[in-house]
Amino acid sequence: MKNLDGRHKLAILGAIVCWLLSMWFSYLGFRIDSNKIAFVGWILAGIVTIVELVWNSQTGKLSLTLIATGLLCYAYGIWTNITGFWELQHPGVEFVILSTRSLMPAFVGTIMEVLPEPLFMWGIMSTMDGDFLGNLAGLWNGNLSYAKPTDTDKPAPIPVPSKPDTPNYPSSLPRNGVSQNKPKPTFVPSYPPAVSARGLRNQVMDKREKDLEDLWDEIEGK
Repeated sequence: MKNLDGRHKLAILGAIVCWLLSMWFSYLGFRIDSNKIAFVGWILAGIVTIVELVWNSQTGKLSLTLIATGLLCYAYGIWTNITGFWELQHPGVEFVILSTRSLMPAFVGTIMEVLPEPLFMWGIMSTMDGDFLGNLAGLWNGNLSYAKPTDTDKPAPIPVPSKPDTPNYPSSLPRNGVSQNKPKPTFVPSYPPAVSARGLRNQVMDKREKDLEDLWDEIEGK
């Protein structure tokens, strides 16, 4: 409120004045015969004003009930404003719709009912998502939708616990005091390498020849 300039402050003041006049016209247009429930006209005027404030947002954020009720509240407020202003302008005269005298009550009653909410929202520098005429045109053209109730019957999804983070050790670093790059033991067989049958036969023949030569040398030596 400290950053509001003169225009915004005048807009707020004008909206409050329009609200008071609209509620007064609506009270007069309530048309009741018993004074015991005359206060109902003021209560209805206040409720209509609250609904109209709520209706000054995009219809996509409102339920279908609020949209329909808002239209009825605007219709009630405009009609009671017109008839209430007629009562002040022509006291004791029956209201006639199709007459030149009803033009001024229709003009004043409609302005007093439609103007205060957007004027007040602009005055307090609030971001308006919509207004009466804009929402009405959007609904007429089919450009605006309404908020649908969410499905609360479905159970909430059970959260899946995530795996604990494990440190990614490099292979060159020891883990728990044991190095990961230790050379693996290799198995060396203890038996001699295999020899082919032909090679074994040659070895036996060579040994026999050598034994015969040694025996012959011993005989010659004697």
